[in-house]
Amino acid sequence: MRYEDWHTHNYLCKHAVGTIEDYIKKAIEFNLNVIGISDHFPYEYLISELPTLDQIPYEEYAMPLYDLESYMFQLEKLREKYVDQIHVRFAFEIDYFKHQDYVLNKYLKKYIDKLDYILGSVHVLFGKAGTFAFDDGRFLNKYKEYSINDEIYIEFYNSLQDMIKSPTFELDIVTHFDLPKKFDKRAEDKDMVMEKVIETLELVKKHDLIIEINTSGLRKEVKEQYPSEEIIREMYNLDIPVLLGSDAHQPKEIAYKFKETTNLLKNIGYNQLAHFEKRKRSYVDF
Repeated sequence: MRYEDWHTHNYLCKHAVGTIEDYIKKAIEFNLNVIGISDHFPYEYLISELPTLDQIPYEEYAMPLYDLESYMFQLEKLREKYVDQIHVRFAFEIDYFKHQDYVLNKYLKKYIDKLDYILGSVHVLFGKAGTFAFDDGRFLNKYKEYSINDEIYIEFYNSLQDMIKSPTFELDIVTHFDLPKKFDKRAEDKDMVMEKVIETLELVKKHDLIIEINTSGLRKEVKEQYPSEEIIREMYNLDIPVLLGSDAHQPKEIAYKFKETTNLLKNIGYNQLAHFEKRKRSYVDF
């Protein structure tokens, strides 16, 4: 099959390397059918609303507001340039911040009709450890403020649930569904955390969303895709659709371990992957 990679980043977000065109060219080299360009939506619109964001280097996590026009302009030009070689899809990965949708949508509304899909994410928690970018290795000391890792997982899934339930937060795909394990910080009371996972999966199903199978975890300390096989099996039982994302931060990471991941999905029982165009979902057999 010709793979489709729905989660990639580029130099605009300040923590990835390579231009948008570099990713498209590499995707063509790898014979992909679709390359989704899904860079991080700016954080800076929140500064007046969430002043504690100054406690994390948010400028290093996402493109600045002044690059939004350039981002969309480049996408339109490059899609036209490579139209005969690959399908280029437009997206943002947008972080959820509770009670901030109205501010976000002031900036997003100008671009939303041009998007093919939206990735919804949680990378920052506002709980026991204060404002905590839990997947940034520079903040590993913050984990010590929790008595057990499970507290981080519960905060994370509570935030995911708020995101999914929000009537004003636009998203199509829930990303890296068990991201707190990135540094191999595993849940300790596995049954309790799995109860929260299933509760969150049931919300995903109720709201008819997709969950990505994100292979970047295989490149991280945890050495496992997001989410785990155990969670993917629960997703299959709930008939939650999936698609693949490499979360590439350099062109060579495109479609990372997709063959192995597809085999895992087949063994679980999946035989289709979701596909998006203009926020409309279809399916591709594999």
